[in-house]
Amino acid sequence: MIADPKATTESIAKTESCSPRKINKTISLAFLAPDLVKAAIEGRLPRGMGVARLFDLPAEWSRQRQVLGLADQ
Repeated sequence: MIADPKATTESIAKTESCSPRKINKTISLAFLAPDLVKAAIEGRLPRGMGVARLFDLPAEWSRQRQVLGLADQ
């Protein structure tokens, strides 16, 4: 996206040999609250909460925690 600002999810998917849906899901991870990213990296998310639960969350960080059932920090 930085190299080609006109890139689309479809063109990125073609370059990466995957589906546009996978690209959209991956992009959504860029908008996670920093504390959720840190907890995921450090393995501190609640048991059973994998990356799949982190896709397509609301943009507002407090709502992300609410949807995941985590206390707002």
